[in-house]
Amino acid sequence: MAMLTLLLLLSAAFTLGDRMTARIANDLVTFAADQRNPCPRGWFQFNSRCFMFVKTARTWPNAERHCQLLGQKLKPVYNTVKYLGANLASVHSYEESQFLQAVVLITTGSFPLTWIGGFDAVQAKVEKDRLWFWSDGSKFDHESWAEGEPNNNNGAREPCIHFNFGGTLSFIKLNFFE
Repeated sequence: MAMLTLLLLLSAAFTLGDRMTARIANDLVTFAADQRNPCPRGWFQFNSRCFMFVKTARTWPNAERHCQLLGQKLKPVYNTVKYLGANLASVHSYEESQFLQAVVLITTGSFPLTWIGGFDAVQAKVEKDRLWFWSDGSKFDHESWAEGEPNNNNGAREPCIHFNFGGTLSFIKLNFFE
């Protein structure tokens, strides 16, 4: 199964209601067109970070590498913005989850499964002992696992995370190469 990539520049278990999705999506389109938006064209700002959704299907490692390469190509805006690179998105709040889901919705018109930057580097014998990290190095301080996750899928290695499972903000673990 191919995954889609959500990018984060500079560095959830609820479905958005139709009204909320429309409001957030409308605000995003309006702000993206605003000349004061410090993000590059085609990117969306949330707080101090910029996000972009890329429709090309990739494995998790290839998606992360694509983000890093894209980040190297960004040019700073003189006396305004210095870009610090790019990674798959890290998620630090429910509001940020809603924002990211809205970015995906206005880019694709739907809620496809989407890679984010969460991964575990340690294969623990007990699921609750696993440690999760964000690929941008930020603290893993927000969780929104789908019901029954993380579950290690009957002992199979599932070291990475995607969201939009069933149109929700839920995190689901998958194998790197799916």
